[in-house]
Amino acid sequence: MEAERWTQIEDLLQSVLELAPEGREEFLRISCREDPTLADEVRSLLTSFRMVSGFLETPAVEVAARAIATESAPSFGASRAGQIVSQYRLLSMIGSGGMGSVWLAERCDGRFERKVAIKFIHFTLLNTVGTDQFKREGAILGKLAHPQIAELIDAGLTEGGEPYLALEYVEGQSIDGYCDQNKLNVEARIRLFLDVLSGVAHAHSNLIVHRDIKPTNVFVRSDGVVKLLDFGIARVLSPDPSMTSTAWVTRTGGTALTPMFSAPEQLTQGQITTATDIYSLGVLLYLLLTGRHPAGAGPHSVAQLIRTVVERESPRASTMITAESEEAAALRDTTPEQLRRQLRGDLERILAKSLRKDPAERYPTALAFAEDLRRYLEHRPVLARPDTPGYRLAKFVRRNRMGVALASTALIAAICGVAWIATQNRRVREERDFAYSQLANLYQHDDFLEFLLSNAAPSGQPFTVNKLLDRATQIVERQKSSPAQVTLLDWIGSDYAGQDEHAKAREILEKAYKLSRQAIDPAIRASASCSLGAELSRDEDLTRGEALIEEGLRTLPNDPRYAVDRVNCLRFGGEISREKGEGNEAVRRMELARSVLRASPFDSDQEEMTVSLDLAAVYSEAGRDHDALVEFQRAAALMSSLGRDETATAVILYNDWALELDQVGQPLEAERNYRKVIDITRDSATEDSVWAMVLNNYARVQRELHHLSQAADYAERAYSKARKTGDELVISQSLLERARIYREQHDLPRAEAMLDEVEPRLHKQLPPGHYAFSVVSTERGMIALEKRDLNTALRLIDQSIAMVRATVKSGGSGVYTLPGLYIDRSEIDLALGHAGQAEEDAQQALAAVQMHGSPSGVSSKLGHALLAEARALTSEDKKTQAQAMAVKAFDQLQGSLGPDHPDTYAAQHFME
Repeated sequence: MEAERWTQIEDLLQSVLELAPEGREEFLRISCREDPTLADEVRSLLTSFRMVSGFLETPAVEVAARAIATESAPSFGASRAGQIVSQYRLLSMIGSGGMGSVWLAERCDGRFERKVAIKFIHFTLLNTVGTDQFKREGAILGKLAHPQIAELIDAGLTEGGEPYLALEYVEGQSIDGYCDQNKLNVEARIRLFLDVLSGVAHAHSNLIVHRDIKPTNVFVRSDGVVKLLDFGIARVLSPDPSMTSTAWVTRTGGTALTPMFSAPEQLTQGQITTATDIYSLGVLLYLLLTGRHPAGAGPHSVAQLIRTVVERESPRASTMITAESEEAAALRDTTPEQLRRQLRGDLERILAKSLRKDPAERYPTALAFAEDLRRYLEHRPVLARPDTPGYRLAKFVRRNRMGVALASTALIAAICGVAWIATQNRRVREERDFAYSQLANLYQHDDFLEFLLSNAAPSGQPFTVNKLLDRATQIVERQKSSPAQVTLLDWIGSDYAGQDEHAKAREILEKAYKLSRQAIDPAIRASASCSLGAELSRDEDLTRGEALIEEGLRTLPNDPRYAVDRVNCLRFGGEISREKGEGNEAVRRMELARSVLRASPFDSDQEEMTVSLDLAAVYSEAGRDHDALVEFQRAAALMSSLGRDETATAVILYNDWALELDQVGQPLEAERNYRKVIDITRDSATEDSVWAMVLNNYARVQRELHHLSQAADYAERAYSKARKTGDELVISQSLLERARIYREQHDLPRAEAMLDEVEPRLHKQLPPGHYAFSVVSTERGMIALEKRDLNTALRLIDQSIAMVRATVKSGGSGVYTLPGLYIDRSEIDLALGHAGQAEEDAQQALAAVQMHGSPSGVSSKLGHALLAEARALTSEDKKTQAQAMAVKAFDQLQGSLGPDHPDTYAAQHFME
């Protein structure tokens, strides 16, 4: 028999063995409609199994349980409690199924406390296929690092040679049970489901299809965090150039499945793609929203269920709710009639699209599925229904009831004539006056720009941007006080800030703010207030900056006409929250800004690009790396579509994107983005026009790549330029960066001088407890280590760790500094001769990296943690384990730092 044919038979046989006996014949009939001889081959194998052991008449778990009694089979029963597996003690069995058993275990080597779930493969599957499938689950989980996916902690073999996986232990309950227990309404269930989609999207982005999404594989912790479990039958995708983006063919592997949540192509041995998971997700959402399976009221035999999934379209969700559905409605905090109305229309169309029999007709990605659900929540047109003018009008009316009512009144007034207009109410006149004022402001603004660009500059004399702004300031300041003058000063001040001229920016924005207090238009007052607040955050005057943002938001009426002004104030407020170290509040403000924008009639690609860029930055600060990278990619795509690849916006985008890449441990990739920024902003052959912040960021990544001379040059240039422009933030950051660089160059007096200069500045600029203070104590600690003052070094590093932990606990920034701090302490431990403590610190660094590591690819942070553990293990004379750690470290460091980096060489040394 040819290998390909045998693979088909083997996969199909494994699927059949997962089913109850009464459903197998129907499954074979449907799966092999186009190849009856394939079904005959499988039936022959089934007959052989019956003759040998009667295996088919008994579920696999029962067979295993019976075999446990024999001495030849490994024990999977309660007697296994208390056994030690690596550094874990088994406590109790928490699950058992076709692939194996799962045990709750605790770490028992005294390093630190942690509970894990240990998964063993059943001895009945200890053959090539079963073992390969088990290894594949470990390899797949090793590729995934996402807040919504249970992480792989360890893997190996027991002393008896059994393979095991150590997984994150998720203490919670299945998502349907959690929703029902907490009586979550429809909107809350959808928002929770969006977290599931986020985890699945991450798996798909790593070319992994889960293939077994069901309630028992989606757990929710008591704090509401969703965790996607059990990638035991997942497959890694392999792209085929001849297919569309949604058609990814899978590599070989087992095909165990749960028929109730399986897609039609799984039951008919069709092609498995990311659309397979979309179907299972649709079934899960259908169940969460209606309390019923799309197959209808049960119980169903396996044969009936298979026939329904493959051949019948799912009923509309609203039809599943009847007058007798009081219990289901009560669990969703509503009544049957209200639940039926909520499901009718957009929601049931979204569900129907996800449950199409043809994979090509489903949502192309989990992100597209999520986007349509967000559109539903925000009362915007969804993509799952025809985009007719009447439909879009209905959605617009729902989002903008007041605005549409006013616009409709104005339209009727225009048709009826001037006489009728005179009789309209005050609100219609306000709408008219608002439109006229906006047109007048726009005309004045354009007229001023035309004058400035064509008449203000002497003929033939070239003007730089800053000279043009200087001339604009002189002209506007001579004008008579008016709303237009305030708006123009606001615009000029913001442009000065964009040119890194922060002292001038603050002066002009202060003037605009004072003049705006006399303005009647709330938009002018709010804009001046929020623009000044944003600039003050650059100077670290965060208290006044926050007060100005709040003042601007209070000034704006809750009216769609002021949506753009509210969005801008929220964006500026999010930036201030970032600077204050309040990551959660920054995310809240930025997400609210997007919601306000999308609910307004002013939504556009340009505004979406700006908000995506801001969201990416705050997600990055909050440790939501996957979300941050998604938003950076979205912003970059929108920017290119708008033709802005060589603009100041591109500079900000590539700079912040590089910061995120550096944050997750990919400095080589970050360096490439910084070079794009420098190439865009440089002036001819020099880099004098490059922003001070960019110079400092580039210095940091050069230091991480151990290009110390180049790093020192860029950091010193950043400091000089920041002093010249009055950029207090970059002055402080460049002083800290220079301290690091000089220490690594072993120039300790210069390093200490930098710290002496920056520390009083930080106390003046930042609130107590800000994570920036931990950088100062860390650098002083590492200087003490180099001076061999080990006790002082340890005290200062302990102080830094305590500060960062407190900051992270409150939702602030600094989470990414923890792994480096543990590595530093591990180095101090080794210098003190405390090898065991050094290993413990290295393991804590490794755990911190894995919790907040790179969403994909290699990571220098992971490489450094592995290298620290290799060093500690070597000191404990555990050479074999040290070599294993060094091999992993080498792979990470070579990919993220390059083959010539000293740490890459060090890892290679420990491998020998």
